[in-house]
Amino acid sequence: MAAYDGVLFDHDGVLVTLCGKPALHEATADAFRDAGISDPRREDVRALAIRVSDAELCAVADRHGVDPDRLWHHRETRIDDLLRAETTAGRKSVYDDVHALDRLDLPLGVVSNNQTRIVEFVLDHHGLAGHFETVRARHPTRDSLRHKKPEPTYLEQATADLGCRNPLYVGDSESDIRAGKRAGYDVAFLRRDHNADRALDATPTYDVESLTAVRELV
Repeated sequence: MAAYDGVLFDHDGVLVTLCGKPALHEATADAFRDAGISDPRREDVRALAIRVSDAELCAVADRHGVDPDRLWHHRETRIDDLLRAETTAGRKSVYDDVHALDRLDLPLGVVSNNQTRIVEFVLDHHGLAGHFETVRARHPTRDSLRHKKPEPTYLEQATADLGCRNPLYVGDSESDIRAGKRAGYDVAFLRRDHNADRALDATPTYDVESLTAVRELV
């Protein structure tokens, strides 16, 4: 087992539960209306709800004749409002095994494709912010899309923040695995209800079922 000098965690699906797709789609549809698009196509709403690329955003904006930066601003605002509301209502909650963080005597950080302001709000609301020395995530801008995982940008920034050289990265998606590998880090793929049976094309260093199991790796 490698000697890790830090641990980086993805946020949604690792530390806290995911938001349901219907709610994300509804918030995104509202963003279209905010941008002056009264009846957006269902496939366009889905394209801008999750796992968005800049190319997809520009294609959708072009189809509707709107400025992509304007459309993205409304999308980011609506998703921010939604996830804050889901958190305060108790629907976006922490996983039962987050207590494992209490026993990790290493520098810890969070790396997310979500917006920084959302991640920080959720961690603070659930009393988890004190566990982490850094949060690296997206600004609510189009430019942030090019830095999303599987790009290693946020992982490398978080590692520099922590002053470590060999962190373990814990994620719940193939983009997490690929980002970790691109950064040169070992990756623990964490299985939750939403990905319990997922077959992987990318190979993680570890395949685990709880944060408690992650604790045993370090």
